[in-house]
Amino acid sequence: MTGLLDAALIDGDAAPELGALAELCSLPRIGPARLRALLRDRSALDAIEDLRCGNAETLAALSACRGMDQVLAATWQQRASAAIAEAARSGRHVGADLLEAHARQSVWLHLPSRGRAAELWETDPEPPAVLFGQGAPVDLSLRRVGIVGTRRCSAYGRTVARLLGEGLAAEGVAVVSGLATGIDGIAQRAALDEGGPVIGVVGSGLDCVYPTANRALWADVGEHGTLLSEYPLGTHPAPWQFPARNRIVAALCELLIVVESGPAGGSMYTVEAAVERDRTVMAVPGPITSNASSGTNRLLADGCAPVCSVDDVLLALGATGGGAAAATIARPPDDPLERELLDELTAGGRSVDELALCVDAPLGDLATALGRLQLSGWVSETGGWWEKSR
Repeated sequence: MTGLLDAALIDGDAAPELGALAELCSLPRIGPARLRALLRDRSALDAIEDLRCGNAETLAALSACRGMDQVLAATWQQRASAAIAEAARSGRHVGADLLEAHARQSVWLHLPSRGRAAELWETDPEPPAVLFGQGAPVDLSLRRVGIVGTRRCSAYGRTVARLLGEGLAAEGVAVVSGLATGIDGIAQRAALDEGGPVIGVVGSGLDCVYPTANRALWADVGEHGTLLSEYPLGTHPAPWQFPARNRIVAALCELLIVVESGPAGGSMYTVEAAVERDRTVMAVPGPITSNASSGTNRLLADGCAPVCSVDDVLLALGATGGGAAAATIARPPDDPLERELLDELTAGGRSVDELALCVDAPLGDLATALGRLQLSGWVSETGGWWEKSR
């Protein structure tokens, strides 16, 4: 199998470099951008080489690196010197304990700039310096589609996310997303349930589950798919880490689908990152009265191709599909009352009393029609509140 990510050897030629990078990643206030800046700075590179070689004396060079204040540099020197002292005492390379702590939790480390997938990152404007992973390598021969959207999705958005996740998985297409609540998690759960390949990219250490509501999904992706992070174990989530995470989602997918999104937010960060990397962006049409679809409808107005079925995605990938993938996202029912009710619910959720004021039909007929629509998956009801599901 040609892997996108080769499980790096914890004990091997790459271990000293991986250990040094793991130590750097665990330092205070270090993130992907600052780490990239360090790796471009000659004085920092010399200090990192000293870190790998066990020489603490020239770590003062870190204080001269771009954007490094003296307090931060002093903290780094203290931590790095302690790591080097421990390595000298034990006769092991710097970061060996960190690597073994990750190995105990089945976390492997990878240098994206090397190996079979180096070409994926060599032209990337913001490549990760190191990736921490759980689960299987990603097969580059698989087609890879990103599915993103709002956390506050509607019943329609939830249905579409499930249809896309299931349909793509049935065709062997890997679903890439960020394990967020809402659209991301729903699509990935549907793909997993269908037995398809899934790649999850998270914005914290692989032992710091966020959001906690997705703990089971997180574990299942790590066991049956691939779970990736730029951050070592113990890194708690912070707001700035999620836009950084989204660029990796964009880089890993060949094509990005936005199911539901407002005009701003995480999904649009991912869209910007996808455009910057020359990835195709597609969007699912939604009601013009729905805030959840305002961003996706704007993407369509700006020229993105619409997604009205899984086949639209497969065609964009240059593939053809059938069976489960041929299911369309929306086809109105034939009954006039049912269609009228769906028209009313397109503007947003309603109670039965509100629908009765809008639809000229006896209350019994209205309730029966809602029941049929619910059985066929067109509408859902929560606490007396009816909402369109497709």
